[in-house]
Amino acid sequence: MTTPLPVSAPERTTGGHAPRGTLLVADRVVTLGHARTTAVALLVRGSRVVWVGDDPDLAPPHHDQIDLRGCVIGPGFVDAHAHMTTYGLAQAGLDVSGISRAADLLHAIGAYAAHHTGRVVWGHGLDGHGFVDEFPGPDEIAEVALGRAVFVAFADGHTSLVDRRTLASAPLARSDGVERDGHGAPTGLLRREANNIARRWSIGAIDDHQLTAARHSAADAAVACGIVSVHEMGGPDMMGLTDFDAWIAGCWPVEVIGYWGALDVEVALSRELRQVGGDLCLDGSFGAHTAALTAPYADVPGQAGMLELDDATLAAWLLEASLAGLQTSLHAVGDAALRQLIRCWRSVEEHLEQRASDGMIRRGRHRVEHAELLPIDVLDDLASLGIVVSTQPNSLGRWGRIGSMYSDRLGEERLQQLHPYRAITDHGVGLAFGGASNGGPLDPWRWIRSAEQHPSAKSRVSRLEAVSMSTLGGRHAARQERYVGVVRAGMRADLAVFEGDPYNDEDPTDARCVLTVVQGRVAHGEAPLPDAPGRTH
Repeated sequence: MTTPLPVSAPERTTGGHAPRGTLLVADRVVTLGHARTTAVALLVRGSRVVWVGDDPDLAPPHHDQIDLRGCVIGPGFVDAHAHMTTYGLAQAGLDVSGISRAADLLHAIGAYAAHHTGRVVWGHGLDGHGFVDEFPGPDEIAEVALGRAVFVAFADGHTSLVDRRTLASAPLARSDGVERDGHGAPTGLLRREANNIARRWSIGAIDDHQLTAARHSAADAAVACGIVSVHEMGGPDMMGLTDFDAWIAGCWPVEVIGYWGALDVEVALSRELRQVGGDLCLDGSFGAHTAALTAPYADVPGQAGMLELDDATLAAWLLEASLAGLQTSLHAVGDAALRQLIRCWRSVEEHLEQRASDGMIRRGRHRVEHAELLPIDVLDDLASLGIVVSTQPNSLGRWGRIGSMYSDRLGEERLQQLHPYRAITDHGVGLAFGGASNGGPLDPWRWIRSAEQHPSAKSRVSRLEAVSMSTLGGRHAARQERYVGVVRAGMRADLAVFEGDPYNDEDPTDARCVLTVVQGRVAHGEAPLPDAPGRTH
């Protein structure tokens, strides 16, 4: 085990000024740059890296030195699609990811309710595909919940299971997505609009202290695994505006870039954000059969999901955001949703060309989130429009193999078309990785491992390519690459230090992060650098 230890540097002065900064010396520095690709040391002054080299003795004058031998330094990771409060709630909530029977689920809910305070039992990680029983009904859930409301989110975040109290209290009467039995009675399963309403109602029943604790827990967990920046995907159907404002205006050890997922661009403009959207949904998920497909689901003949917005509404929103100078981001999982996105951008492009605004779309560097069933024939369109794909390899690692949920939903032929990372990069389309932060392990090395072990060999990328997508990809997606990303002199000091060498280890997952530096300040670990006092900018 290696612990960073401060070591006094030789007294050196230049021009009458006292030496400043901290020299970090490791087994290796992975720069991800095009010129110097590796080094052994770097010097941090203030928020910047000011020197990178192979010989620590040639470093400029500095005040401190940290011995990180036995470790490798690299660029900090970027989670390009995060739901941070949801992740924090999940860590303190009820994990049902390993449960596949109704009796076990009821026992877990009852045990949690008996040993935890709070008005809501917040469960997460339910795998509908792996559940071997009928789901328990709302009265059965209420019976074991000891008077608490119950909201159990499925792993994909687009379906939930609730109790009788939630069904009665949340305004679900006219909402779409309430599953009913043969007699017309609600089963407790909620999708689409009903799922969003029940989530909002459940969040409203959670006290502020619990929500604040969840945010701090999530931020600390992120930097503890080398994540230095998160793209928080907020929205009225996620955690709401109060939570979103807490993230973009609060003090956190991790950098937070906020995307507000609603058709109202004024929320972004009034907060002086440069981006909008994120989880503004064009469709749903494969697990809930709500992702929009051009051909029906393999396991539900005749059903192909549905689009959430019509073309006219979507094109008008894209145009409004573009003219306001905002980068847009949209949730599109199925191939029909992706084709709608391209279709509407082409419509906007024609309008802008008539206004002599040629090239405005490419300059906006707009995004699409998830893009799971991505037809190869739309990649040229994405490339020409400059659209960045932000996706989550963990979902592929969990459900992407034959016999898994994706295989059952889509069939083996379409299974081979999921997450075509190799083709995306070969067509020159920007690619950024993230974890979606729905309660699973917050470990960027798992994203990397899933991408390099893609079930389809033709879609795999190398270890270093996947690292780049998990670091520089997020910087490109956030339009930050001019001043942060690669490790070189003049760039912002956002760094992650790992014990051993996960860049070369056969299995890098669960690599131990010993030091995380965000804007030149220690966010995790110990070192004679300024401790991060709060919000990063």
